[in-house]
Amino acid sequence: MRRSSPPAAAAGPVGSAGQAKPLHETGAQSRVHPAELAALSVGGRIEALRSAPSGLTEAEASRRRLAHGDNEPTPPRRSRPLRTLLAQLTHTLALLLWLGAGLAFAAGAPELGFAIVAVVVLNGVFAFLQEHRAEQVVSSLMRRVAVRARVVRAGVERRVPARELVPGDVVRLAAGEVVPADCILLGADSVSVDLSMLTGETAPVDRDAAPVAPPGRGAEELALPSLLPSGASVVTGAGEALVFATGAESAAGKIALLLEQGGREGSLLERQVAQLSRVTAVIAVIAGAATLVLAQAFHRVGPLGALTFAIGVIVALVPEGLLPTLSVSLAVGAQRMAARGAPVRRLSAVEVIGSVTTICTDKTGTLTQNALSVRGFVPARGAPPDAERAARLAAALCNNARPAPAEGDYEGDPVDVALARWAAAGGVGLCEARARWPRVADTAFDARRRYMAVTCAEGGAARDFVKGAPEAVVALTGAPAPAGLDEGVVSAAGRGERVILLAVREAGGPLTCLGLVCLHDPTRPEVPAAIAACRRAGVRVVILTGDHPATARSVAAAIGLDTADRLVEGPEIDAMDDRALLELLQAGASLARTTPEQKLRVVQVLRRSGEVVVVTGDGVNDAPALRAADVGVAMGLRGTEVAKQAADIILSDDNFATIVAAIEEGRAIKQNIRRFVSYVFTSNVAELVPFLLYIFFPIPLPLAIVQVLAIDLGTDVLPALALGVEPASPATLHVPPEPPRRPILTRELGLRTFFLYGAVEALLGVTAYFGFYWAHGWRPFGSLEPFRALEREAATMTFVGIVSGQIGCLFAQRDGPLLKRLAFWSNPWVAAGLAIEVALAIALLYVPGLNGLFAMAPVGPAWLLWLPGGAAAMVLIDVLRRAALARGSRRAPSLPAGLRGG
Repeated sequence: MRRSSPPAAAAGPVGSAGQAKPLHETGAQSRVHPAELAALSVGGRIEALRSAPSGLTEAEASRRRLAHGDNEPTPPRRSRPLRTLLAQLTHTLALLLWLGAGLAFAAGAPELGFAIVAVVVLNGVFAFLQEHRAEQVVSSLMRRVAVRARVVRAGVERRVPARELVPGDVVRLAAGEVVPADCILLGADSVSVDLSMLTGETAPVDRDAAPVAPPGRGAEELALPSLLPSGASVVTGAGEALVFATGAESAAGKIALLLEQGGREGSLLERQVAQLSRVTAVIAVIAGAATLVLAQAFHRVGPLGALTFAIGVIVALVPEGLLPTLSVSLAVGAQRMAARGAPVRRLSAVEVIGSVTTICTDKTGTLTQNALSVRGFVPARGAPPDAERAARLAAALCNNARPAPAEGDYEGDPVDVALARWAAAGGVGLCEARARWPRVADTAFDARRRYMAVTCAEGGAARDFVKGAPEAVVALTGAPAPAGLDEGVVSAAGRGERVILLAVREAGGPLTCLGLVCLHDPTRPEVPAAIAACRRAGVRVVILTGDHPATARSVAAAIGLDTADRLVEGPEIDAMDDRALLELLQAGASLARTTPEQKLRVVQVLRRSGEVVVVTGDGVNDAPALRAADVGVAMGLRGTEVAKQAADIILSDDNFATIVAAIEEGRAIKQNIRRFVSYVFTSNVAELVPFLLYIFFPIPLPLAIVQVLAIDLGTDVLPALALGVEPASPATLHVPPEPPRRPILTRELGLRTFFLYGAVEALLGVTAYFGFYWAHGWRPFGSLEPFRALEREAATMTFVGIVSGQIGCLFAQRDGPLLKRLAFWSNPWVAAGLAIEVALAIALLYVPGLNGLFAMAPVGPAWLLWLPGGAAAMVLIDVLRRAALARGSRRAPSLPAGLRGG
């Protein structure tokens, strides 16, 4: 057991080891070299940073924050709207439209060229605004989960966001917290830190506040025993430290700068969308080139005329609204996950969590309520007569709980809090016991050794107190377990109780077991339903806990997990090879008495086999597994700062059911992206067909290029956005998870988009076109030459027919029964998108000047009935499709639900 120098109560004189250069009052940060600080006494360190043992005043802290800036690893990027807007104007699809505009000018059609330029600019501005909105959402969520630090200001401890720290601040640290800035220790109680973020070494490194001989400025900073670099995590102990460098000058800031220089790789979904855009661009160029040739061959038009038609084909195939709709969908998805208690730290986690196949979950606080209370005490056989009184004293002294602001309560680790309350209920107050028996040394609890020990002294007589897992404490005694102890452990664990063994050793005597404390933590009432939802969704749940196997088995039975025959302990895991472990996990086993290394191995084995893994955790020892998982989920209420910073998602309520809600949202987001991609490409098919008809048949052009632009950047956009924010379907968790790399436009969806929805929408446009001529006397196979005066009205009806198909496709893309698909209450965006689409279409037809700009002409009001009629036709065809699929599913029940379409 060890204990380094205690936290300083007052500033001492500057030590003789050296004199550090004071912090100058300049606008820029002047970093005091840590080698100089390490050579000073505690008082010298405080004086060098012009601070005080009681910390800075709020006024001084505010002044220094103005001088040095926020304590953020990289300063907030200066807003560069012009650069962001330029990126929106030069991506693949935008470049294709720029090409179309250039061709239009070259073909002698400046009006068309200017129209395409206007579309590119408007689309770029819209996309820029949506991306900015998405960035604001992520920034807001990041502020919710930012590191918080315990700082002492004017003698009062406060918890503040780490970005508010300044050089000279006094901070307090404990196990499970992240070092918020570069600090030098003022006092330490068994402090060890994990420097893996900086060195890659995962073994904890001891730290203490003792001065060292001046090593010189060239010394390796991380080797200084009193240095705590920002980003390190406290593994054991507690201490008080002085901030000497913040922001970009800190260790974390220097690493962040290197990461910034390395650039940012897009998420999988962003790469998939970019690939889809490139493929679309290639197809558009090839189709445009083919049109150029065919138009001259079939119509004997000149090169400039053929070029105009080629431009129309290219523009018709470009899904201009795709990228901004993607940004909106992800931003809204992140907001929804936050509203359901799962704010994200990494936006790509929104995509991945919907593909999860296995959840590795802790037990305490996730499956249970984290409301630990002592249910009873079982004295060990052979213990002294006053064993319970001695046990309450051991529970109070071998304890790191702190008195809470609420009178008579405590805060800290849930086990420590429960033991402190139990001791106080028996007349052993925490503060009184510690005052009478001051701690002189300790061994902090560690998940590997599974016990904590302290040495306390009264009147010169020392006594050791130990608490921990029964088998770990018995091993320390060096003697066999007291008779009946194993039976007591199994009996309590079988009731779902957590057991702690307390022991004491008088000076020079043996370690004596006092008895078992039985703690109860009831399961969360909503978890069984969540477990059942996971089972329906094809998601496996694995319990990884450090508790007794019988306790894990009891909790698993209470929540509906069948693990009675498949529950193994940590030592058995070490004896297995990876293949045997994978088979065990895939059989649905749960693991008890696991170490952090075993949890990490479980995650790695599952991921190597192709599983998509979610891991939950709350402690510093869970951080490796959280980082290794596809999606790490930390507990927001009881989770340590280390766990939160290692995770991708933070549960604000520590509730397992919230993970299931996040999976549902993730799946819904991916499905919504597919919906609006299908919706956008459906219109592209309908826009392309009129140009093909013009090439192969002697008819006037049924759809002007500017009308294509009116569809893509007018009537298409808001309905597509509405589909991008559809709520999760009730059937979302009734199908197996899909691989994250499954393409957005799957084969089944592509066939439906291009050969059903696209074909129907094109048919509605073409039928409206020829129907208008029919109503004015034309008959099939007759020449349209006598009806040249009706060309613009007929093309207008093609536009109306396509918009009617868009309206029907909006409802066809939704999930659920017909009445629910037609309803607006579940998604108000649908009503807004539909209303604006219809209003815009009518304005393009009847507003003077506007209709001329888009090559349209007013038609009789009766022709507007084509809008509801065409929409109804699209919906009816989709109803027939779904009925056919349902009939096929009944005939082939073995076909997985996720492969049946819908």
